[in-house]
Amino acid sequence: MRKCAHVVIWGAHAPSRAALGALAKRIFVARSCPKLFGEGAEKGTRGACAPRNYGRTLYVFVSIFCVMVLGCRPDMANQPKAKPLSESDFFSNQANARPIPPHTVERGGARENTAFDTGLTNGTYITQLPVKLTPELLARGRERFDVMCAECHDRTGSGNGMVVQRGFPQPPSYHVPRLRNAPIGHFFDVITNGYGVMYSYATRVDPEDRWAIAAYIRALQLSHNMKASELTPAEQQKLGNEQ
Repeated sequence: MRKCAHVVIWGAHAPSRAALGALAKRIFVARSCPKLFGEGAEKGTRGACAPRNYGRTLYVFVSIFCVMVLGCRPDMANQPKAKPLSESDFFSNQANARPIPPHTVERGGARENTAFDTGLTNGTYITQLPVKLTPELLARGRERFDVMCAECHDRTGSGNGMVVQRGFPQPPSYHVPRLRNAPIGHFFDVITNGYGVMYSYATRVDPEDRWAIAAYIRALQLSHNMKASELTPAEQQKLGNEQ
């Protein structure tokens, strides 16, 4: 019986549902009544010891068996698909990879605020921060600056970062008059599009963080070029104690 079942299920041809049902019935009855199909089975005794719940149990057994057999079909793994760099006979350029349709905008990429998204207004750098200046914004700007910018500009903005000390071209100091007088939109634009040997950080730094960095750069410039007389009495006393 076991040999017969093996041949029917795993043979060259997939069994029909009727064949599976007959096989399941035969296996079930053989398991329940060995005297019918086992060694020494008597002729004419078929159906002599069918269990009370035979129909219900057979239905459950056949259902589970069919699900297991049909669930192994490889249709999903072998479904028609086109890999990006594969060849195609359908398109005229023989390539499955298709160009992005014109005017396509990625999710969250719509530029509704030109000043915020570009740092420009009518082609001119903006001079005012387009977001609210808060201690949290400056703290975020310092954290991002130390991670993304200090390797070249160092943490003070003087342009003597670690990679510069190892031979990379030195960027200008933020504290030279040209950059102290530059509008804040200039720094946002440089982070976005790059400048000189500095490549674009648009894919590495989100617009919100670019403005946070620009605000922190302005804070660095103010801290390096502020006169002691411009400080409050408490700040002057604290500075004197540190000196």
